[in-house]
Amino acid sequence: MIDVEALKEDISTPSLVVDKNTLQKNINKMSIFAKNNNISIRPHAKSHKIPLISKLQISEGAIGICVATLFEAEIMVKNNIHGILLTAPITNKNDQNRLKIILQRAKQFYLVIDNIYSINYLTEICSKNNLKCNVLIDCDIMSIGKNKIGRTGARNIQEILKLSQLVQSSSFLNYMGICAYAGDLQHINAFTSRHNEAKIRYQYLKKIIDNLEAKNLKPKIISGGGTGSHYMDTLSSLFTELQPGSYIFGDVEYDNVDIYKSGNPYKPSLFVASSVISRINEKKFIINAGLKAFSTDSKYLPKPSGNLPIGTQYNFMGDEHGLISLPAQSKRTLKIGETILIQPPHCDPTINLYDQCNIYDKKKIREKWNIEARGYS
Repeated sequence: MIDVEALKEDISTPSLVVDKNTLQKNINKMSIFAKNNNISIRPHAKSHKIPLISKLQISEGAIGICVATLFEAEIMVKNNIHGILLTAPITNKNDQNRLKIILQRAKQFYLVIDNIYSINYLTEICSKNNLKCNVLIDCDIMSIGKNKIGRTGARNIQEILKLSQLVQSSSFLNYMGICAYAGDLQHINAFTSRHNEAKIRYQYLKKIIDNLEAKNLKPKIISGGGTGSHYMDTLSSLFTELQPGSYIFGDVEYDNVDIYKSGNPYKPSLFVASSVISRINEKKFIINAGLKAFSTDSKYLPKPSGNLPIGTQYNFMGDEHGLISLPAQSKRTLKIGETILIQPPHCDPTINLYDQCNIYDKKKIREKWNIEARGYS
């Protein structure tokens, strides 16, 4: 646990604080899980956007990382990180030169595609520059679910087969397999409900794999999964690798998810440090962390942490302000200038709001890590 008093002299507020010991334990837990279950982990760096964390994950056995944007890919390549999978198709003509540079510099770089336009787009880059590109076919396994939420991904087996055949026959593209990610599964709180929904996706994914194998298109890589589904994804025996991201930090959303039947073994390591700047009464205080300090996409509110009484609540009070309400029975009060730790509702977009995070280790802020891949450059 972070000693809040120890933070006072070390940081400005609002700012991010990462408990390095908990971060490392979370990385180790996932690494041990992967080894024990003979499955590869390619963690998603969109959760942290920090090359130093990617290097920690790889040092603990990850085969590479995933990224969600071209800028994230550029930053990770710049930091000599190998085995990068870009999980969103790139189609903007103006980005062709950026992608060309990545393909020239990166080792074991992979992209997903879900349409013929993307095949032609990549072929144009590679043919002009004597390059080859590793390609995975993105398969939509979300829109068959209960909520019918489709994002990227080829929409049916016929599409998937056609794209796979086109990539395999290309002189410039290497057909490596498929990507099948069900983002809508990750935050279904109850284990049984999430597993029942996941099984529908696995049945469809199994049909995709069987059809590919029947056409001599057996995938070398079957990538997908996430923090909330990695355990059941492994039980399905369909994936060769998984893409968990948020497990390293946790957030209020994942605090409510039973990742295993026994609960969630991954502990919170990411917090926003704030300061009490005003007193309303003996139970209500204003801190300097509002809408600009946290992501606001979650159904959950930020969660007061640290040495505050159980039942303490946070509410947004505007761009720069938040309200801390102590429980009525609490004998604890707060002082002007006191440091308050708040757990974000959703870690990924909260990280994206900051340039740096403070690394807490052995009861002190030891260093600052740059969030180099935040934003879109």
